[in-house]
Amino acid sequence: MEHVMIDLETLGRRAGCAILSIGAVAFDAKAKELGPELYTVVRLDSCEKAGLHIDPDTIAWWEKQNPEAQKVLKQARAASGNKVLPEALEELTKYLSQFDLKKVKVWGNGSDFDNAILTACYASVEKPLPWEFWNNRCYRTLKSLKPSIKMQRQGTCHNALDDAKSQAFHAIELLG
Repeated sequence: MEHVMIDLETLGRRAGCAILSIGAVAFDAKAKELGPELYTVVRLDSCEKAGLHIDPDTIAWWEKQNPEAQKVLKQARAASGNKVLPEALEELTKYLSQFDLKKVKVWGNGSDFDNAILTACYASVEKPLPWEFWNNRCYRTLKSLKPSIKMQRQGTCHNALDDAKSQAFHAIELLG
């Protein structure tokens, strides 16, 4: 598969913010199917240790979300059961490595959001970005080109993997 949709749950709205979770799913636009997926929760204290910021307004926003979505905030605050930032990024790199890293198109929701935040996270722990910068793709731009094709949300809203799957199915429709 040549496409991977990534969704992050974060504690900010710009590059350099802490991340709570990473969801990723490969997709094949021609075959109209999803492939391998990844979901990992990131320990919040490890993001702070890496110098990533936390936006108080975003924490307040999370606290108003439904209880199912809020679980990730509680998990990320826990000292066990999830990965420190370098391990989570290594897991994402390993996941992406099953595809051709020179060719895989990495989609994020916004030219300055998911992929930009991940780029800053990799830099904060001095790890190289695993995909080629020219293979960044913007799902938000894609969906704005065909606003009549609406996304059918699946799963829990603000769960990184569920959001990535919903966005990937939508991208398949948009690219078809």
